[in-house]
Amino acid sequence: MIAFVEGTLRDIGEDQVVLENHGIGYQIFTPVHEELLRKGIGSKICLYTYLNVREDALTLYGFLQPEVLTLFRQLINVNGVGPKYALAILTALSAETVILAIAQGDHKTLSKVSGIGPKTAQRIILDLKDKVSVSMVAEPAAPAGSSAVSPAPGSGVTAQAILALEALGYAQADAAAAVRQVMRPDASVQDLIKESLTLLSAGY
Repeated sequence: MIAFVEGTLRDIGEDQVVLENHGIGYQIFTPVHEELLRKGIGSKICLYTYLNVREDALTLYGFLQPEVLTLFRQLINVNGVGPKYALAILTALSAETVILAIAQGDHKTLSKVSGIGPKTAQRIILDLKDKVSVSMVAEPAAPAGSSAVSPAPGSGVTAQAILALEALGYAQADAAAAVRQVMRPDASVQDLIKESLTLLSAGY
């Protein structure tokens, strides 16, 4: 079992990278997102990995965050998905978007991924709705006195707001739907909670 590979980034492809560790280059399939591209060739990175074993091949899949690896493992356990389509999902959509889509029963978002039809999307939701949580991708709150950065939609700020609403007794699906409605680029966690509570209290 290979839990992670840490090394020097030697090549970046459309859906894979090559990491060099002690003179060995590991080909690892991974979502090639902006965060990875910013690191650039020659940088030191660590990918948390899953080794897919088949009769004719051993294939490594890797992710910058262990939480995304956990979601990948959950996706490949859904009948009809497998590593190839799980990677496609996590390449086309952020982990948070996937989790929110599952929580909301939003099969249309999942169906936007190439190779994922409505039936497969609905199966993913049915199988994982009780297994995933926005806490998997929530970012810790910034310490007091630190500089605040305006969040983009889909950032950990969204997840923090949903978690807060859940703590107040709202169902995850309702909380996620409300937060999505009020989300805007300059919103803070407090803004999202306050505005979402207004919506929920009005029984939107």
